[in-house]
Amino acid sequence: MESWPDRLSSDTTGSLTWKVGRGRKSLLVLPDHQRTRGSRRVLCFGGEIVTVSVVIPALNEELTIGGVLSAVARQTTQVDEVIVVDGGSVDSTVAVAEKFPNVRVIHAAPPVGRQRQIGLESSKGDFVVFLDADTLPEENFVAACIEEMRRRRLDIACPWYKPFPSSPAIGAVYSAFNLIFFALQKVLPSGAGSCIIVKRNFALEAGGFRDDLVYEDIEFIRRLGRRGRFGTLSVQLKVSDRRFRKYGVPRMLAHYAALSAFFTFGLFKQAQVLKYEFGTYDRAVPELVVLVDEYDNPIGTAQKSTVHGSHTPLHRAFSVFLFDRSNRVLLQRRSARKATWPLWWSNSCCGHPLPGESTEAAARRRLEQELGISKAELWTVVPHYRYRADYAGKVENEICPVLVAFTDQTPKPNPAEVEEIRWVNWEELVLAADENSELTPWCVEEVRLLERSQRFYELLNGNRKRLSLG
Repeated sequence: MESWPDRLSSDTTGSLTWKVGRGRKSLLVLPDHQRTRGSRRVLCFGGEIVTVSVVIPALNEELTIGGVLSAVARQTTQVDEVIVVDGGSVDSTVAVAEKFPNVRVIHAAPPVGRQRQIGLESSKGDFVVFLDADTLPEENFVAACIEEMRRRRLDIACPWYKPFPSSPAIGAVYSAFNLIFFALQKVLPSGAGSCIIVKRNFALEAGGFRDDLVYEDIEFIRRLGRRGRFGTLSVQLKVSDRRFRKYGVPRMLAHYAALSAFFTFGLFKQAQVLKYEFGTYDRAVPELVVLVDEYDNPIGTAQKSTVHGSHTPLHRAFSVFLFDRSNRVLLQRRSARKATWPLWWSNSCCGHPLPGESTEAAARRRLEQELGISKAELWTVVPHYRYRADYAGKVENEICPVLVAFTDQTPKPNPAEVEEIRWVNWEELVLAADENSELTPWCVEEVRLLERSQRFYELLNGNRKRLSLG
């Protein structure tokens, strides 16, 4: 028997085009350094095709690996290969990575320097982009980095780092380090292992990564930067601020100040007295939800992994309904790994704001992590929806604002979060909600709330006008 989404007429491709003049063209306009070959968009400079490999070392990163792989999958220029080098994860890191097509998982025992080196040796691209598992590159990140490196004739480079989710204090720390890296790029090559872009042959000829150091990434940048041409790129990369959330800003500042003193004088062996933990952050820094009273006043925090039980305290959440420019709404079928309502169809995206994070910022974070949507117009339509439901003894008890978003981007769902997606017409979703179909209970209630909202229909009508003017 067909499930109700299979009876709908809307397609699942998510492909979009703008109407321009008498014809139609793709939403994506390729810059001069990108060309198409068959169905692939490739990097091309002076008639020469440039290939790119992405290498991601990982250890116990089941909560983040899907996000970075989704971000890599949506690059405007197709990456030639993606290699995840697993260091013996005891969680589902490997299982999540293997859900992605064209991702190759190889295994290498820690330390991370050995993982990076094996990834380098296993790669085939002209350039290798090393990414940590907790990063989120924008859709044009790879193309922009390689283009700038070619233009500046660099052999190795690092981007600017942008923390997410962030706070003013953490943002200020990252800004300061970015400025220091930029100022010192020609005299003291500096960066972070969160992302290193390097010419593959140059890296191999220089000896690659050492496996006898804790801070092998910094030593690699310094050694290769002095051997060739190093630069700090103008391209930004989102990196997790989880280290700061674990230890706090003062302790991290002291830690980095001490490391800077060691690194300035090339004392990489001696710097190992300052310990570095790889593969333990997600267990050490659990995601927190904000507990509130009936008036949405914060009264504490709790771990997301343990908050849902038979007596779930009231806490903050949010729901997003994402529309394309044809006013189709995106539905997702929840992952089988979800603790509540696994494999049920629901609205586009849900989540919980972190302490100190606004609802809009949290919604944008989850849109990117779950669906690979980095650009969207976002409005809060139902600000104070109070939701409670029970699933097999686990209670959801939330104050859950409902947001509406519009995007031109094609979703790239994270298989760790989403089983599948489907674009449907709003009228079909309303009918499905009335039929009490295979939708989650909050989705049914939120559809009815939006149906009664004048603001919601003003937004839909405005979206139609933008489409007709396009």
